[in-house]
Amino acid sequence: MSIPVAERTTYREVFSAPGFAALFATSTLTVLGISLQILAFSVVVFEATGSSTWSSAAFAAGFLPGVVGGLLLPSLADRWSARPLIVAGSGVRLLLGLLLAVLAARSSVAAGIVVVALGALLHPLVSAAQSALLLRLLEGDQYVLGRSSFTVTSMVAQLAGLALGGLVLQALGTFAVLVLAAGMHGVAVLVGVLGLPSIRSSGLREAWSPGETLRGYRELFGDRLIRSLLLLWWTPFALLAGVESLAVSYAGHAGAGGLATAVLMGATPFGAMVGTFVVGRVCRPTTRERLVPVLVVVLGASLLPLAAAPGPWAAALLMAVAGAGLAFEVGGQAAFRDALPPGRQALGFGLLGLGMMTGQGLGPLLAGPLADLSSPGLASAVMGLLVLLAAPVLLAPRR
Repeated sequence: MSIPVAERTTYREVFSAPGFAALFATSTLTVLGISLQILAFSVVVFEATGSSTWSSAAFAAGFLPGVVGGLLLPSLADRWSARPLIVAGSGVRLLLGLLLAVLAARSSVAAGIVVVALGALLHPLVSAAQSALLLRLLEGDQYVLGRSSFTVTSMVAQLAGLALGGLVLQALGTFAVLVLAAGMHGVAVLVGVLGLPSIRSSGLREAWSPGETLRGYRELFGDRLIRSLLLLWWTPFALLAGVESLAVSYAGHAGAGGLATAVLMGATPFGAMVGTFVVGRVCRPTTRERLVPVLVVVLGASLLPLAAAPGPWAAALLMAVAGAGLAFEVGGQAAFRDALPPGRQALGFGLLGLGMMTGQGLGPLLAGPLADLSSPGLASAVMGLLVLLAAPVLLAPRR
C-alpha cells in the first residue's frame, strides 16, 4: 500500500521551506562557536591557574547562567520579532567572543568567566526566538523533521566543535580558537541579516515584567498534558546526562587508552544523532508516536549491562544504543507543539529548554557520588534502572 505524500515529508522539503536554511545555519554556527569557546577557555583557565576547580568553573559558566536566563527572559520572545532577536544575539556573542579572546591573552580569568556567563545568560532568549520562528516557518510533519534536524545538528556541531577546536588548539593555540569561535558568531550575524524572514511576533503588547516568565511557566506546567510531555523529556535526558558524565571515569577504571576514552565520550551523542535521524526520516508520524515507549525502554535497558563493567568498546556500544533511545523525543514533538496555547509557544519551548539544561546539571550530581560509592559501571546501570522505573509513570498520560 502506498503511503500518502503528506506522511512522507523529507528533509529536502524541510530545507526548501523559505527561511529554514538560514535559521538552521545560524543555530549551527552558534553551537559551533559556543563549543569552541568553552573548550579553549577551559584550557586557558587551567593553564593560568593549574586548578581543576577553576577550570570546572569556566566550563560551568558556559551553561549554568542559562538557567537564570531561562527563568526570566523567554517570555520576551513571544513579544518581539524573532529575526532581530536572533541577529542581535549573534552580534552580542561576537562582541563577547572578541572580548574574551583579549582577556584570555592577558590571563584575566575572573573577567573572562564573567564574559562567558553573560553569553550563557542571554542564550535562552535567543533559543526561544529560534523555536518561535521555526513554528512559523514549518507546518505539520515538516515541523517535526525540522525540529529533529536541529537536535541532530546540535550534536554533530558539538562533536565537530571539539574536534576542530582540538586541531586548531594544537596548531595555533587558544587565542586562535577563541577568535575562530567569535568568527562563527560573526558569520551567523550575516546569515541572519541576509536570510532570516521578517515575521511579526504573536502580538502581545502589554508591559513586560521579569516575573512574567515564571508566571507563564506555572500556567503551562499546570496543564496536565504539557506537564506530562515535559517530564517525559526531562527525566531520561537528565539520567542519561549522568551516564555521559561518567565516561572518563569509566575509561579510567577500565584502563582505556586515549582513543577508547574519546569513543566513550562521543558514544551517547553519536547514538542520539543516528537514532534521531533514522526515526525522523524513515518512520511515519504515527509510527514515531508508537515508538515513544519502546525507545524509552531501550534507553534504560541498554544501560543495565554496564553493571558488569564490560570493556570500553562494549560499553561504548551500549551507551550509543542508549543515546539512540533519545529519539523518543521525535514522537512527542507534534503533541507538545499542539498543546501550547497561542501566544505562548516561545515560552513553552523556553520551559522545555530550562528543564533540559537543569537536568543536564542534576544528572551528573546524582551519578558522580553514586559512582564514587560503587563504580562508574554500576552507577550507569542504576541510571538506566531509574529510567525504567519512571517509564510507567511518565508514559501513563499518553495512554
